[in-house]
Amino acid sequence: MTTLQVDDTIPIPGSGRTYFTFGNYDHAKIPFEEDEPPVIIIGSSMVGMFMGLLLGYHGIRSISFDRHPSTAIHPRAALFLLRTVEILRQLGLADEFKRESETMFDLDAGMVVVEKLYKGKILMRMQEADAAELARITPINRLWLTQNMFEPLLRSNATKFGAEQRFGQTVLYYEETEDGVIVVVEDVETKVVKKYRTKYLVAADGKRSATRTKENIQWTGQGVINNNISVNFRANLTPYLGQRAVHGVTYISNPNISAGFRLEQKGQAGFMIVSSAKGREKGFEPDSVSERDARQFFKDATGIEDDISLQVDSISYWSVAELYADRFMSERGRVFLMGDAAHVMPPTGGMGGNTGVADAYNLAWKLAFVLKGWSSPLLLKTYDSERPEAARFAVRQAFSRLVKRVYYGKGFESVEEEIPDVRCELGYRYRIGALQSKMNGNGSSEETEDPFQPQALPGCRLPHVTVQNAQSQSSISTLDLVKQHLVLLVTDSDSPWIDAANSQHVPIDTYVLNEASKPYHDLISSARQIMGLDEGRCLLVRPDGYIAWRGDRRLGGHEHALKRALSSILYIEDVHKDS
Repeated sequence: MTTLQVDDTIPIPGSGRTYFTFGNYDHAKIPFEEDEPPVIIIGSSMVGMFMGLLLGYHGIRSISFDRHPSTAIHPRAALFLLRTVEILRQLGLADEFKRESETMFDLDAGMVVVEKLYKGKILMRMQEADAAELARITPINRLWLTQNMFEPLLRSNATKFGAEQRFGQTVLYYEETEDGVIVVVEDVETKVVKKYRTKYLVAADGKRSATRTKENIQWTGQGVINNNISVNFRANLTPYLGQRAVHGVTYISNPNISAGFRLEQKGQAGFMIVSSAKGREKGFEPDSVSERDARQFFKDATGIEDDISLQVDSISYWSVAELYADRFMSERGRVFLMGDAAHVMPPTGGMGGNTGVADAYNLAWKLAFVLKGWSSPLLLKTYDSERPEAARFAVRQAFSRLVKRVYYGKGFESVEEEIPDVRCELGYRYRIGALQSKMNGNGSSEETEDPFQPQALPGCRLPHVTVQNAQSQSSISTLDLVKQHLVLLVTDSDSPWIDAANSQHVPIDTYVLNEASKPYHDLISSARQIMGLDEGRCLLVRPDGYIAWRGDRRLGGHEHALKRALSSILYIEDVHKDS
């Protein structure tokens, strides 16, 4: 039986392989479907699914079309970073995902680099969680879940959020119009073609994105570094793993091979990534690795000489690349890129899918505000000013980790300094976009901040502070106060900022946080200290948990000052809510 070979590499000039592209399509005789979802999503893998759920959370219905028959059938991405788990918590899904993760992984174990999987010397430890330290800055922890574990979870929750997913459907064509987008879709099996109207189109169509090509959006970056393989296998490794069974990822480095394992079913299955092997130092061209080769790679990486009935299910070829799009939206402003369609990065550090989720988190609330009439469509342009810079940061950091963990600094001269994981995950700061900020000399213009010493400035993530329910005395995080609306936080009970917020035409949830406040109180004044919320000041927080504005102490004119800030943040002169 021939082992399944899967080519998922990025075509490069001269390779003879091509992308799918959107050509011209005569749809004049195809009637429009009566169903007109406000948002259509191309792609329903990790990022596309998150986008649908997040839109639904904000009350916006969507349909996603995916040419594949279902969700992932092979284990791929594994690590949910801190910010992504905070997003799951906001959606009410974190506990469900944590329970699933705990069935297979030790959530605090992190990653290791060893000479061989079995009895190999430990060379390095990474991303090990110190639960007590993390609890100071976030109410959650990282989660390990392989893609064929978490995608079914996302899919099963989609209907609860009004996110419809249609698999086996190929988007053949789209056309941006003055007031929306026309989308033509074909059923893969029946070949039936349907035509839809939508207000906005989101393309999560992967690194070979036809949408990016059609919009003439260019890649920037170091390009394709080499091609790796993933060998999906079944074998009982449990007797050989010992304590290494708990690690989400185990990297292998020895003279014969540079590889890594992501295991599941407590070591009974998983996949092995091979970046180079003896005689294959420059990577792997598609269809160049036989099952016999894969078995030798497995032996070199594990160090297991016994016959363990190894079954090789498939060999996938994929590109290690450092690429990011020069813009994330169409020139006419109704088509958006996210996920691998907008940025491709090495898997080291687990940033790829997580960066795509952050794209969705950023765009979902903005689309909701525009579609509900709470902001101008100009707000959507801030997706293109905020996310490309954030993606470039993630790409550069992933590349730095690749050089350190896989290539050990060899062959790469100018590599950006590797920033600590926690700072990468929780410390990124938007410097322009849907926020109002005065740059000054106190570090506020820096790209990141230390989450253990938060600045609580516009563009920064809202700091985590534990507060208590005044009735039940149960604890929650200040992050839990952020839902579908803007949030205004103060610490003085008679703050005029509260009345100012309640008088605006855009909904703002308001909270006083002090020793006696209700419904939540802050017994040790942590919010005042950590967020710099002295008497008379306020914080305005966006629905994605980023601070949009700081209101200073003033003698009067609070309503006007807040209205002026909203005008700047939401890009309108007069915010009004549809009645």
